This record gives sequence, C-alpha cells and structure tokens, in this order.
Amino acid sequence: MRNTGRLIPQNSNGGIIFSILLSLVQLSFCLLVGNPNLHRCGPLHSLLFELRAAAHDDCDITYQTSSETSGDIIYQTSLETSRRSFLGAVATGSTSLFGSRTAAARGLVRFPCKDGLLNTYTFMRAGTSLLELDDVWSTNPLFLTNREAALSEVGEKEVRRACNLLKASGITPTVVRYSLAASCIDTANIVGEELKIGRNRLVPEFNYLDPRAIGGWDFSQKNLTEAAVWALDVDEAGPSGKGGRPPPNEDGTPSETLSDQVVRLTNLMSVLETLYSGDDILLIFPDGTGPALLSCLIAGLPLNRVHELNFQSGETRQIDYNSVNAMASQKITPYYQDTIERGRQELLNLRKNPDAIRNVKDLQFEQELEEQRSLEEAQSKERQEQAEQNELDRRRKLEEERRLKSEQQKERVKRRQQLDMERQNKQ
Repeated sequence: MRNTGRLIPQNSNGGIIFSILLSLVQLSFCLLVGNPNLHRCGPLHSLLFELRAAAHDDCDITYQTSSETSGDIIYQTSLETSRRSFLGAVATGSTSLFGSRTAAARGLVRFPCKDGLLNTYTFMRAGTSLLELDDVWSTNPLFLTNREAALSEVGEKEVRRACNLLKASGITPTVVRYSLAASCIDTANIVGEELKIGRNRLVPEFNYLDPRAIGGWDFSQKNLTEAAVWALDVDEAGPSGKGGRPPPNEDGTPSETLSDQVVRLTNLMSVLETLYSGDDILLIFPDGTGPALLSCLIAGLPLNRVHELNFQSGETRQIDYNSVNAMASQKITPYYQDTIERGRQELLNLRKNPDAIRNVKDLQFEQELEEQRSLEEAQSKERQEQAEQNELDRRRKLEEERRLKSEQQKERVKRRQQLDMERQNKQ
C-alpha cells in the first residue's frame, strides 16, 4: 500500500537547478543499492519523484506519509523539508539506509597489516653521508637538503652494492619514493641509474620520510648520542612510542618521540596505498630508525623494539607482515645489547651534565674562533716583531748615515788642511 503525500507550493527560485540535483541524488541512490528499477526503491523514490515535480513548479514542499512495507524493510517517514535542507536530510539518513552495506575503503592503512597491502614494499637506507662520515648527527628538517649532508664516496659504494643485491634478488622497483635529504637525493639518482628507472618514477617525498628529530641533541657527535637515544626508547618509549622525548632545542629543531614519527609514516602509507596498486615501491630513508619503525608498525611489534630492526647505511629489505615478524623472532645480537647498556650509561651522564654533549656546529664555531684568535695573536706578534725590526733597522740606518756624514766632514776638513799647507809652501 502507498500513501500519496501533500504538496504545499510556495514561491521560490532555482527550481531547474534543484531538479537536476534531485535527479543526481536519485541516480546515486539506485546505483548504491544496486537496483536500477526506481519503482522498487520504496518511499524514497516517491519522495524524489514528487520533489522533482515540485521543483518544476518552483515550489517548496511538505511531504507526509504513513508506514509501508517494501519486502522485509519497513519505512516510516515523516519529513518536513525544503529544497535547501533536502540534500542534508538525505545525507543524514544515508547512514541508516546504507549502513548494512560495508564499503571497501581503499588507501586508509591500519596497522598491523596482517591482510597484506596493495603494493609490494622494499625499504632502503641511504648511503653514508658526509656528516655521518664526520660523526655528526643532523635531524633538523631545515638542514637536510644542505650539501654538507650529501652522499659520501663511501655511501656511493654502499648504494651501488645495494643495487646489485636488488638485481640479484630479482627486485625491480616500479616506483621510488625518496626523502628530500641530500643523501637520499643522491641515493635515488644512483638507484635510477643502476636499475634503469625513469625520472618520472623517481618521486620526492617532502616530509613524510623525514627522520625523527632529536631536539637539543641535534648536530651532536653521533657515536656519543645514538646509543643514548636507543636506550631512551627501549626504557621509556613504551609499546606505543609515546614516551622518551629528547630535550628541547632553541634553534627550532623539533623534539620528537617515536609516536610523532608514526603520524608521518601512517600518512605516507595511506598516500601510497591510495596512489598506487600492484606496484613494487622502493622507499629511501635518510636514517635507520625510520624504516625500522615502519616495519614495526606493519608487523604489529611494540615500538620500543624498533632499534632491534635498525637499518645500516645502504641496507635494503623487502618488507611485509611475515618477514618482519620472522626477523623479530630471531635472537637479539650482542651488538644491540652492548649498545643499549652503553647507551643507558651515556643517557645518565647526559641528564646529569646537559652540557656534556655540545652541538658540533657550536664546537666548530668555537674552534674556528680559537683558531682565528690564535692567528690574530700570531699576526699581531709578527707585526710587533716586524715593527721592532723596522725600528732597529731605521736606527742602524741613521747611525750609518751619521757615521758617513762624520767621515765626510772629517775628510773635507783634512782636505782643506792639506790645501792650506800646500798654499803656504808655495808662498
């Protein structure tokens, strides 16, 4: 049974546009429910039909209907709506109308990835940079593109070796996403050259691949600080990575926990799973913690275990849920255990003496100032010695001139005396 509604016309504008919108909503509804027969869409079709008619008459409407049965679904509607509020009403009611149909959402990545991903992923750490070669740990996003952080000759060899391993493993990336860090740019160029990947498939990633920033410890000596950060994460980060924040910095370098970096990595994977499907994607990270952290997320591992999976310079791994868990199940290496123990002691020292670790730039600046000061002192001393030497030479020259003048005077006197004697003898 079907009750027809009452249409109460009122003057309004935009009837034609409203009619078009209603037709689009009607079509969308029927496509979503998978039923092209509009007469089977229940009272909603009736409502749409009469609203469309009202739109042609340039009317606002009041629609009332009683309950009716369509198959097993009972519709009960009582609507008072205008053209402006109708679309909002449909949007509001769409949850109840279509709630039984679950949409297969693509692109929004939820960790862990037990059911796999749309793409195949290989993670790679860039080769050793010039700063790393000088034992400098730089994480400030503003300085990552500086050429002082470019790939070193050692790093170039590491990258070419990694490319050979990829070839031997039969891994041919179809897309390469790389950080804008100078070492990653150089690494991506070598990867493209070695694996014959076109420039259109080498895609820069502007910030999602940035390393975790370490605040007040930025630009410190890496060997002295990295172990302390590892110990900080193991003991204080917790499974979610929300603890263990490095000290703040006054130069704008962020002070981040592991969970802060998780936000960027989650966005990264969601973007990749949205843009690509069925691709072999190579991600190039500027540090070893970034790819290890994303591996933990994919495998569902506690984030305070991240450094067990840390990447070495130039290292590559093909990553999925099973491979990461298989690696995590292996026995912890003595190197890792020794690093954590040493890091705990260094972290304790850092907290007792915050100035124990100095920014390498500050140390270099102070060293340059000291060298400049020493140079100026040496130059000043040299100038003073030169001035004293010049004064001594001037005095010697004056004495020599006086001596010559005296000798010349004596010679003239002697010559005059001789002339006088000769004159007297002639007389």
